[in-house]
Amino acid sequence: MTYLNYVFFLVFWGWILSVGYIRYILPFIESAFDTLEAMEKSGELFPRAIAFIAKLAMTGSQMYILGIWSAYCVLRTMIFLHEPGTNGWLYYITAFLVCEGFLGAVAKKEKYRGLLSVFHSAMAMGLFVIFAMNPYFLRSVYPWLPPMMNFSFPH
Repeated sequence: MTYLNYVFFLVFWGWILSVGYIRYILPFIESAFDTLEAMEKSGELFPRAIAFIAKLAMTGSQMYILGIWSAYCVLRTMIFLHEPGTNGWLYYITAFLVCEGFLGAVAKKEKYRGLLSVFHSAMAMGLFVIFAMNPYFLRSVYPWLPPMMNFSFPH
């Protein structure tokens, strides 16, 4: 029953993330990228530089936002592993598949516009493995998330 509770809420929040991101955030990002591409096509140096800097900022912010999902999956797994009778490999494999599956669904809906348009999705997917292997790095990147989930790292 513990495993079903774990999986149900992981899938539920993953579905919320993917639908919400695809429906509400992605159209705004696509519109911004259209504007930035128009600025790049002007041929002038200053608008092209502004467009590149804006793309870098958008990529970084998208990576941070999507990385929250990876951090949530790892923290949720760590919380459930404190329960008696749980097995680590089953929970981590499930979290990995659910996390990557929903991030992949989001990435599939995004229009390819070069390396910066896919970098944030690839990094968010890689953050799951990084956070699972080094949870203390998770605490340094998202210091507000563990307390929000009532989780404290051992010292």
